Amino acid sequence: MTFTDKRGNKIELGSYIIYANTGTIGEVLDMKTDDDGSWVLIQVDELTRLWYNTQYIELTDKKYSRKIKEEKDKELSVDDIKKQIDEHISAELGDDAVGGG
Repeated sequence: MTFTDKRGNKIELGSYIIYANTGTIGEVLDMKTDDDGSWVLIQVDELTRLWYNTQYIELTDKKYSRKIKEEKDKELSVDDIKKQIDEHISAELGDDAVGGG
């Protein structure tokens, strides 16, 4: 079976896709079909894997994917982890977010 994105572009294992509603980008690891349509499993980062319906995604380039830091030899302290969490939360709580009404 051939899997295609919402524009009709062929999706293959190893392709990179974007879910434009959230800006999520990842590498295609698996594909399946069921009664609700065709789906791709993407690897977003080291821990996150998500299934997306192919009618809502588009092919993209690897260069747009999130860069994962290779720091396997470095141990993080509790303070380092807290700092990373604080930076991530403050970035999500910026005042430029779209509000609801």
